[in-house]
Amino acid sequence: MISVLHVGKYYSPFHGGIENYTKDLVESDVYQNKVNSTLLVHQHINKQTTKCESINNVSVIRIKKWCTLLYSPISPSFLKELNQAISAKKPDVLHIHLPNLSAFTCLFSAQARKLPWVIHWHSDVLGTVPDWRIKLAYKGYQIFERLLLKKSAAVIVTSPNYLNGSDPLIDYRNKSYIVPLGLSKIEIEAEKKETRKISSLSLLMIGRLTYYKGHKYLLEAMVNLPNAELTIIGIGELEQTLKQLVVQLNLTKRVHFLGSVDTKILNDSIINCDLLCLPSIEKTEAFGLVLLEAARLSKPALVTSVKGSGMSWVVQDKVTGLVVKPNSSNAIFDALSFSQKNKKLLVNFGKSANTRFNSNFCINKTAKQILDVYHTILNK
Repeated sequence: MISVLHVGKYYSPFHGGIENYTKDLVESDVYQNKVNSTLLVHQHINKQTTKCESINNVSVIRIKKWCTLLYSPISPSFLKELNQAISAKKPDVLHIHLPNLSAFTCLFSAQARKLPWVIHWHSDVLGTVPDWRIKLAYKGYQIFERLLLKKSAAVIVTSPNYLNGSDPLIDYRNKSYIVPLGLSKIEIEAEKKETRKISSLSLLMIGRLTYYKGHKYLLEAMVNLPNAELTIIGIGELEQTLKQLVVQLNLTKRVHFLGSVDTKILNDSIINCDLLCLPSIEKTEAFGLVLLEAARLSKPALVTSVKGSGMSWVVQDKVTGLVVKPNSSNAIFDALSFSQKNKKLLVNFGKSANTRFNSNFCINKTAKQILDVYHTILNK
């Protein structure tokens, strides 16, 4: 058995793409048969004391977080807890999930530096038009980011698009491995809504209410589609701004905000939609795990062709969904108009998405690829 210490931001029950993926990875049959896993993460609620627990054969150490600064959890005791975890668990590999400010503590740990590191590159910090505060802070962040990459034995990137489009990874492609994100298969019986009119179109968006998700372009596209309805799941800093925009566009009867929901409501919402929409405008949307959540339930997706993002690699245009140009409500309108007139095609796209999910993105397959990376660096 290989002993692996994962260094990340948060863990379940915190809901996020990276967290959902990590949970499915470390709990998968393929991974658990070969790996003893420990996760070193932060408490997702401020000031909660550090806690160690075992969840489904996985050791989870949640470190006290003082606050969150620019989306980064701040935990002054992270270095101490890292050293204690290494001493107690004696890992063979450090699996470091980025971006994550606390991951830089590995650079200052003599024990950590003796181990081989796998950097799991979930996304670049900077998008095309980043928050000015993040752009300013990145000048210091990137120094430590480069040191992590230089020290790493391997870098895992989630799609070829992202590897080819990421500036920070240019000098490290020779030790980079493409391993897509994955999810476990599920079989559920959802509560289905009443049959809708053939001309209606039920849309769904899932994710944080933040600038790069492109909500406003989808809302603008809906103005001239009177039979389209949209359900928005998620919370975030743009919640009030988006609700005001819905009022301005006279969409209050057709756009529904559900906020944060449990897994059952999430899956029910996916099953009862015609099309999942992810009109993101930046490659900060590196992969879009929600696309897999839809695909495993046989639902197609609409995404944008953001340069460097993996969205248009996960979704195949006119095969498993629709791919449109970013930052364009007109392009989304055209795709939705097509969808409304070709709902049977949407069903076929959904079936193809499920087939592609089973072939490429089920967690046991991607877990095996992760294990192959571990074995490669341990055998060197």
